[in-house]
Amino acid sequence: MAKLDCVASAKKIGSLIAVASLMLFALTGQARAAADIVTTYKDDKGWKLMVNGEDFYVKGFVWDYKPVGTNYSYDLYGQSEELIKSIIDHEFGLMAKAGVTATRSFVRVPPKWVTYIWETYGIMTVVNPLMGRYGIVIDGKSIQFTDYSDPRTREILIKQVVEFVDMYKDVPGVLMIALGNESNYGLSWSSFEIEDLPVGEQNREKAKFLYSLFNEAIQAGRAVDPERLFTIVNGDIQYLDLIAEYGSDWDLLGVNAYRGISFEDKENNVSLWRDVKEKLDLPVVFMEFGSDAFNARDFSEDQEAQASYLRGLWQEIYSKSYGNGAEGNALGGFVFEWRDEWWKYRQTENLEIQDRTASWANGGYKFDHVEGQNNMNEEWFGVARIGELNDQGVYEAEVRMAYDVLREIWLTDPYSAGKATIDQAINDVNMELYSLKGVLRSLNKAKKQDEKFKLSSGSFKGEFFVQGFEGEIDEDGEDGLSFSDGQMLDLDFTFQPTKHLKGEFTINLLANVAESNFEQRYGDRGLPLSITVEDAVVNGGIQDLDVSFTKDTERVELYSFEASYERENYDLETFYHVPRYHWGNEGDFFGLLRETTDMEGQDIWNSKAPYGFEFAGKKDLYGLKVLLGPEVYWGANPLAMVKYEFGGGAQGKAAGQKYAVMISEDIAEREDSSSATEATVRQSRQATIYARTDYANGATLELGGLISSTEREGDEYDRIEGDDIVVDEIEFEDTLGIKAKLEFDVGAQRAYVAMNYAGLVADSGDPLREFDTELPYSSLGNKKEIEAGIRIYSNPYMIYPRILHRENIVDANPSIDPVTTGTNLSPGIAPRDRDSDPFAVLDNREATSAEIFFTYDPTPGSWFYDWDNDMKEDAPFAFNIGLTGTSYGTDTDANLFFFEEGGTNASFGEGLEEEDVWLLKSKMVFNTRPGLKTIMNFYTGTKQSSGKPNEETLEFFSWDGKWMVDKKHIYSAHLKVDDFGPYDFQEQFNLVYPLQVMFGYTRLMDQLGDEKLSNQWGIKFFYRELDELSPEDEFLDGENDYMMEVQTFFELQF
Repeated sequence: MAKLDCVASAKKIGSLIAVASLMLFALTGQARAAADIVTTYKDDKGWKLMVNGEDFYVKGFVWDYKPVGTNYSYDLYGQSEELIKSIIDHEFGLMAKAGVTATRSFVRVPPKWVTYIWETYGIMTVVNPLMGRYGIVIDGKSIQFTDYSDPRTREILIKQVVEFVDMYKDVPGVLMIALGNESNYGLSWSSFEIEDLPVGEQNREKAKFLYSLFNEAIQAGRAVDPERLFTIVNGDIQYLDLIAEYGSDWDLLGVNAYRGISFEDKENNVSLWRDVKEKLDLPVVFMEFGSDAFNARDFSEDQEAQASYLRGLWQEIYSKSYGNGAEGNALGGFVFEWRDEWWKYRQTENLEIQDRTASWANGGYKFDHVEGQNNMNEEWFGVARIGELNDQGVYEAEVRMAYDVLREIWLTDPYSAGKATIDQAINDVNMELYSLKGVLRSLNKAKKQDEKFKLSSGSFKGEFFVQGFEGEIDEDGEDGLSFSDGQMLDLDFTFQPTKHLKGEFTINLLANVAESNFEQRYGDRGLPLSITVEDAVVNGGIQDLDVSFTKDTERVELYSFEASYERENYDLETFYHVPRYHWGNEGDFFGLLRETTDMEGQDIWNSKAPYGFEFAGKKDLYGLKVLLGPEVYWGANPLAMVKYEFGGGAQGKAAGQKYAVMISEDIAEREDSSSATEATVRQSRQATIYARTDYANGATLELGGLISSTEREGDEYDRIEGDDIVVDEIEFEDTLGIKAKLEFDVGAQRAYVAMNYAGLVADSGDPLREFDTELPYSSLGNKKEIEAGIRIYSNPYMIYPRILHRENIVDANPSIDPVTTGTNLSPGIAPRDRDSDPFAVLDNREATSAEIFFTYDPTPGSWFYDWDNDMKEDAPFAFNIGLTGTSYGTDTDANLFFFEEGGTNASFGEGLEEEDVWLLKSKMVFNTRPGLKTIMNFYTGTKQSSGKPNEETLEFFSWDGKWMVDKKHIYSAHLKVDDFGPYDFQEQFNLVYPLQVMFGYTRLMDQLGDEKLSNQWGIKFFYRELDELSPEDEFLDGENDYMMEVQTFFELQF
């Protein structure tokens, strides 16, 4: 009986499990909602768009979110889920109130967020694979101009589209898939076949490849998702006949059009609507259209003009919709754009300000068009401004007048209202009322921000340090520890007294200053100074007395300042300790203007570069830049620099597609070091010329000429020639240099060869260092140099071998003492230095160097060698590893250092010995899960001191790591074995530590998740072991074998 009961129970349990399983299956099936059914409908009244069997009209925006200070590389969906949701809720909440039905975005919106936006706000999304519009990576090789005729390119692009379609298959909220973005405007690639055609036919032939590829990609996508709507994003209706010929599988035509207040020109019998209906007979969705909100003629914001143009455009779109008696082929569109973007004009510069420079001209926008002048302002197209940062870490959208106008227009349904009702409703929009609302918003914003002068932000930092040396700790225990604390306040101000003049500056204030034994730090200017008073009378006796005091005059200082004055034909800018970039991509082939972006590196020495003024021409003066200042880059002498860049037209086969000329003249020699012991450099001058040609086959040839240091003509120098000491002098040809570089394709690989000849005093500037190279480049003259390399691609891998060989025109001098033989005196010879002699052989000494880098980068969209890749890299794992070996075949002359007590340069007296060195390094980035990023760097090899002679070559190892967890926790660490200290002077004077360890933890206390902007607190632990190569004031003849320090801190932003 018991057995039967058990069986019955088992059956009952089995039945319950079966029922539960069926219910779970049913619930799961319901949870996985099917994709929406989006179709087009046509009858004799025109076209409609329908979603799930109901009429749907596209009333939308092009939407993206870029915080202030970021650009196209910002990864919204790499942020924390909490921040993403806050941003979407803010943005789409406002859009839903305006009646928005769909958005289009240039970035890939993950499927989960597409569905969230649809289910929460009723707004659908256009998925937009760009299909190589802005370049493509082919088997690991980055191609700037996509060649749509290349079979491998077509194969990859079609595969990418299929992957996109599969990703969004069955995803609720997808309106359609649109391919490209004005790809017909980007037909810049070339081939020998294309080049053989007449110029007027070349782009048309390229367009055939483009549109046939679009159709093949749509066919491949439809095979994966047969129910999906497909289109392209065309630049206006260019090549409409080719679209009709090749676009047989498209469901509608997506168009970006900027024709002003209408898509028709009735005076000239031009109509976008009629042309599409007659030649293609597909409905039209505008993927972009609109107007900027800046009046280039008045040089001020113009909300009324933007709103008026959008009203006119939507009135026309509505009138061309289904059932209104016209072409009936309008399905709506996406206004460009939802919010302003502050990165559009210069892409990577001035990201914290909204640029007011008009970058292109369009006569259709008559409210500010002036013949021959630009009037379209890329950073002002938003229907909303970028507002203040709120408590959730979101830059709020501050709507303009156009938002109110569109909200009222979109209350009308164009399918059912009828033309008379549509016209009446739109004509009744109270523009005066909405203009007044826009003015009031602007006044409230101005009142809140006090635009003429305001305290915009600030920060307060507090620190507490505990530190000690082994000897003191062993002798006194806890009493051997020392303590210090510090407080620092930064106040950030902005000002804009006129519409042309604006700027910002930061004031730094010190209270106590925490003194570190491990770090040179900004604020050390406020540390007490110690002096020794000899023979002081103390308690009736005489003794030497150490006295400490604080220089109160340095408790407050101007940390940074910049201001700009913008006019129609030029910009003026003054700058003081703000990041400034090189001109290496603007014709400065010899690197005369060095980049100065390491503000933290300068801060430890309280250096204030860059410091100066810049004039930048526009319109007829475009390409002209004038730079003047006491220190326009870190370590510069007071100088003036002029550059004029011109050319850059269509591709040609003759040299000189792009030209630049440049002159730099030192006005004086700086009086002090730019850091602790960095030597000053002699006053000098340079002039350069540059030409660049881009060939049809992808090759690029760069040529440059240099004249440098002509003031040294006639200066004498000595050298060894056989057994003789020869005294010579600098001649004009010693001031000349020439440089050339040819880049070219070798199959699917990219190679280059380069040469550089520089006369004895033909010093130039910093060469561009690309792909993390460690080749031993030098800015000094006295060299004959050849270089070559090839990037070998095999997606997702890249191998990059490079070689460099350099010889000197005149070798370094040995050290030979004077010798007297009878009545004959042999004067001897000593190593040169750059103060006493017209030139010296230093880091430009003879060298043969070979290097190979291996890179694994599965997501080239976040390029591994970008300067900010640490934060941008989105691959689960990416890394490189590089080995550089260099044989220095000769000794050097003597290096200089700045002797602060004497206020002058001093020589080390002798040079570095010939040596073979090598370096193995690697960088690794891990994104093991959303919110967890790890960055590690490894270095090991051999190296010499950069100044002090007769020291052993160092064999070292170094590792550092950083872990960012959920935008809240930041862990950092480093481990160094037998390495120099962290500062240049330690390498210069061969100061070595057997072991260096650091571990740090920072807790971010807000939603920003930004190490520089967030409120935070943290702790750092430092430890060093010491020996006879360490600084004497730390080692103390073996009294201290180690030193340690603990730093705690907090920082509050306001």
